[in-house]
Amino acid sequence: MYKEKEFRERCAARGLGPEAVEQAVTWVRVLEAEAPGPDGTLAGASLAEVERHVERLVAQGEVRDERLMALARYFAAAGIDAVAIRLLAYLLPVGVLPAMADRLAELEGGPVRDRVMAGVEVPPTGAPPEVYPAATAAFVQALEAVLGAEKARRVLCWNVHGIPAAAFAAEREAFLASASLEEWLAAFHGRKVRELERHAEDGTLWFEQRITPAVVDFVRGNQEILSTVSDGRHLWATKIPYDPDRFLASQDPLEKRRLACHCPLAASSITEAGAGVPSAWCACSAGYEKFLFDTVFGEETEAEVTESVLAGDPRCRFRIRIPDSVLERFRTPDPPGSSRRAGGAA
Repeated sequence: MYKEKEFRERCAARGLGPEAVEQAVTWVRVLEAEAPGPDGTLAGASLAEVERHVERLVAQGEVRDERLMALARYFAAAGIDAVAIRLLAYLLPVGVLPAMADRLAELEGGPVRDRVMAGVEVPPTGAPPEVYPAATAAFVQALEAVLGAEKARRVLCWNVHGIPAAAFAAEREAFLASASLEEWLAAFHGRKVRELERHAEDGTLWFEQRITPAVVDFVRGNQEILSTVSDGRHLWATKIPYDPDRFLASQDPLEKRRLACHCPLAASSITEAGAGVPSAWCACSAGYEKFLFDTVFGEETEAEVTESVLAGDPRCRFRIRIPDSVLERFRTPDPPGSSRRAGGAA
C-alpha cells in the first residue's frame, strides 16, 4: 500500500490504538482494491473513483464517520491534499442538523422540535456536501416560521460542533495574564499567524485548508482574521476563507463567495441567483466564532452576523459584544486625588 508507513504513523499520532490502526489500514486497502490508480496503488487515484467508492459504501450501509476519516487521513498522510480535503468535506456536515434539533428541543421542547423537523430530510452519513443545502434551507425556514427570527437565531448561535472549553484553556490563562484586552488580542493573532507559518513551511493541511505564504501574509495583515479587533465596546471578527489560497487567486466575485464559505451545508447553494440557504443560517457561524471568547472571558458573549456570503456580501464578518466584566477588568483606575465621582462628570 502506497505510503502505508506514513499512514500508520499518522493514525497513531491521532491516538488510535493498534486495533483501530489495523482497521483503518484495512479500509484503505479495500479502496485500493476497488479504485487503484494507473500504477495499481492509490498514488494516482481518481477523485471521481474515490467518491464512487464512498457512494457504494453508503448504498451498502457500510459507511460511518470513522471509515470516512480513515480515508481522508490516508490521503492527507500521502500528500494527496485534493482528495483529503474533499473527503473532509463529506465529514464536516455530519451530525450538525441533528445537533441543532437537539438544541431546539432543549430550548423549546420536543413538540416544537418535531414540528420543525417534520419536513426536514437529513442526508445520511457519507452523502456529498452538495445534497445538504436543501435540508438546511428547510430547517431554517421551518425554524423561523415556528419561532420567529430572534428565537431562531438563539437556537442557531451556539457551539454546535461541541468544541470542549479545554481547547482554549491556554488562551484563558494568557488573557488573565494580559495587561489589556488589546494586548491579548494582538498576541493571540500573532500565535495564530505563527501556526499558519508552520503549515506553510511543512506543506501540511491546517484543518482542511492548504496554507501558502500568500495566505500567511493575508492573515498577518488583518488582525480581524483568526483573532478580533476591539472598538472599545465590541470585537470585530472576519472569517478566514474556507479555501484561502484559491480565494486570493480568484478574480470572480461569485467564485470568491463560494471559496469563502466554510459551511458544507450551504456553500454549494451560492449561485448567480442568490444562495439557496437563508443567510439566517450564518448565526451558526457566529456561534462558532464567539465560543472562544465565551471560554476566555468566562461568560457567554453576544454575537451577530454583520456580513455574510450567503447574503451576497464578499466576506463573513461578526460583531461580538465585550462583556461588562471584561471592560471593568481593564478599566483605568482614577488617578490619586481625582475628583471624578460615580454617576457622571460634574
